[in-house]
Amino acid sequence: MCCLVILSFFLFAIAQDDEKAREVVKEAIKAMGGKIYLQVQNSHSQGWYYLFDKKGRTKNFFRFQDWTVYEPIKWRFQLGKDEKKREVKIYNLEIKKGWTLEGKTHVEEIPSDEFQRFVRVAAQDMDVIFRKRVDEEGMHLYYYGPQDIAGSGEYEAVEFLDATNGAIVVFFDLETHLPSRWETYRTNQVGVRQKHEQELYNWHTIQGVHVPLRYDSFVNGEKTEQRELESIDFDINIPPEYFLQPRLSK
Repeated sequence: MCCLVILSFFLFAIAQDDEKAREVVKEAIKAMGGKIYLQVQNSHSQGWYYLFDKKGRTKNFFRFQDWTVYEPIKWRFQLGKDEKKREVKIYNLEIKKGWTLEGKTHVEEIPSDEFQRFVRVAAQDMDVIFRKRVDEEGMHLYYYGPQDIAGSGEYEAVEFLDATNGAIVVFFDLETHLPSRWETYRTNQVGVRQKHEQELYNWHTIQGVHVPLRYDSFVNGEKTEQRELESIDFDINIPPEYFLQPRLSK
């Protein structure tokens, strides 16, 4: 009987934890535009992309463009505007293929192991979780209050743990309810487990969606890259061939 009481209390605590976590996510979605945010089908953004060295100094920067479709996930990311010097990555989860395009004359299919890494990363994308995965079977949510988080007490957090034990923790500002940072662990191509983080800044409302225009990324605490968006448009007409094998110019 004692064991049953303890088990019942434990299950009740888990249920409360999940309920509180889902309330936090609902508030965040509301702050980001509610139904308008949830109904976004695709986006196109452009701006500046910066890479950093191990001392946190800018080592290179490029113009970038990003085309994303959310269902099924398709992604095209381009560095550089000059067709002769550009570098393009394409991932299409609908047909399970991807390509790298360099300039106008060289294209390669992305290897299977690299493609699968992208699949795992895409599944942990914050917007994908909020829009598609939060209610999927096997997804568990855990709440962390300000007292559980080191710092100034301005944040609460929700951990999303799926059926494969893939986990991502999203931190939310207590005042605005907006996500301010997320963190997760990933294994790189040589088998080393690394902590990945991304911080979100400079929020603006565009087409009814409240969106950050700056993203700072870190690996094991070191800043590795930054994206600064000059513009972003939602639900535009993206040519289907943008997510297919590129045709080389003659």
